Amino acid sequence: MATKTDQFVQYCRRVLDFDKQIRYEYQSLSICIIDCIYSLRAQYESSTISVINRYANQYMNGDKNSSGDGVKSLIGHILEAGGPGPFAEAVLKNKQKSGQVLKAEVCLNLARYLGYLHIDSIDDFQSFEAPELLETVIRSVKGIGDAGTNYLFMLAGNQDRCKPDVHVHQFIIEACGEDISNEECQTLFQDAVNELKNDYPSLTVAKLDGIIWRSRQKNR
Repeated sequence: MATKTDQFVQYCRRVLDFDKQIRYEYQSLSICIIDCIYSLRAQYESSTISVINRYANQYMNGDKNSSGDGVKSLIGHILEAGGPGPFAEAVLKNKQKSGQVLKAEVCLNLARYLGYLHIDSIDDFQSFEAPELLETVIRSVKGIGDAGTNYLFMLAGNQDRCKPDVHVHQFIIEACGEDISNEECQTLFQDAVNELKNDYPSLTVAKLDGIIWRSRQKNR
């Protein structure tokens, strides 16, 4: 009898295009935070990207992949705009909420929490000596949740996580006939990548997540 991993791998091979990999090229942690928060329960192509571009146009000379705009910069920009409300309305032109909290406020709170840990850049995030503490601190921010926490790690360069959002869970249901917990998603993806790497040596958990997300967007 096929295991859940076998079912998942077979389904991946059948429906995914492994050449369509998403590359995260952000070099500023501020953009990682904005992408992370504004992607939660939102249309990515039509909503999240617009928010990212507005921020980049305002503060980064239009280049969302440039470096130098870190946590301190994000906090400063929000406060200089008059706080999360005016920042959301005047700069990002998006007043979406996450967990009943304005997403601009979630960004500010997350940036402040990272600042308390002396994290300003992606390098600071990646080299933080206590990853479990970092994850606990991020999860404590109201409005980010499990999917957002994992996605922030992915955006900041962690290749060993997936974002267990609605797209991932729906894909697993289609592959295996039933849903699983967010924690089990991570294990299933890791096991699947270990098998798939024989044919796709550069594949990682984060890249598989991106391939699945891309396939879901194409089929919508």
